[in-house]
Amino acid sequence: MAIRTAALLAAGGGTRFEGPAHKLLAPLNGRPVWEWALAAMTDAKPDLLIVVTGAVALDLPAGIVERHNPRWADGQATSLMCAVAAAREAGADSVTIGLADQPHVPSSAWQAVTDAPTEYPIVIATYNDGSHDKPGPHPVRLGRETWPLLPAQGDAGARGLIQAEPAMVHRVACEGSAVDIDTINDLLQVAELLGRQPEGDFEVAVRDENDEPLVLRNAPLMHNGRPMPTLYWLAGKTALRDVSRLEASGGVRAAEAEVDAAELAAAHARYAAERDARLPHDYRGPRPSGGVAGTRQGVKCLHAHYAYHLAGGDDPVGRWVAARLREQC
Repeated sequence: MAIRTAALLAAGGGTRFEGPAHKLLAPLNGRPVWEWALAAMTDAKPDLLIVVTGAVALDLPAGIVERHNPRWADGQATSLMCAVAAAREAGADSVTIGLADQPHVPSSAWQAVTDAPTEYPIVIATYNDGSHDKPGPHPVRLGRETWPLLPAQGDAGARGLIQAEPAMVHRVACEGSAVDIDTINDLLQVAELLGRQPEGDFEVAVRDENDEPLVLRNAPLMHNGRPMPTLYWLAGKTALRDVSRLEASGGVRAAEAEVDAAELAAAHARYAAERDARLPHDYRGPRPSGGVAGTRQGVKCLHAHYAYHLAGGDDPVGRWVAARLREQC
């Protein structure tokens, strides 16, 4: 019987992250970044779990095979070689690789990639951004026949092989997001903008001219299982201030009076469909309700409509807000 093997690469230096600690140790909603990634891999229940460490020591739980990479500074490929070596020694025919700085990759993605048909030498995860599927590519399953083809040094990892040999690659559509934590801004600015640690998974959907988070795309369920009706959340400080002023001057009533009701209802329906499509396929629990900001009809929150508009949504209220803000400039 084939040994279902998974490996988490957690060896890099995280040099772009300028916080007081390594980025993998930075807290994210009550636990370090790396623990979210490890929990997702563990919950997929592979037969063998490998973690490749390097720049920073991790307090790994029992049952994990740790491989220290003394050459971690030479690039991700050296960590990939450590993972492949551990899989080879265990007699595995493939290994599924993930990254410790991608806390929004769920266990379902690990499981879907690991359990894909064995005739494919390379299996990669894809994630839907609301309009099309984008390659993660992590987690990525690498069959034994690909191991001699992988680079031994550098930061490319398996990407070069994936790009050079598209006929070897099978894509699996997955829930979640492969957005990684590269800078302290990605982690800390969102908490600062929200005034609290995020209670659910999110990704930065739109950045402003200073490359700071402007709009967040939320998961449809919070970490405690509670539904999150607001898919797009306005986070930029200046935008929040300007839209709040517009609301305070009677903007909600004015927008509802000026936009076409049928067009607004259609926008609510599109928003709900996009949000609900991000729920796990086998989910049977409480679901988010309503359209923009959980509203079934009319206008409730200009911030939510504007965020949807900025993220590319066809929203008449969002367009109305954008026009009013331009007039104020």
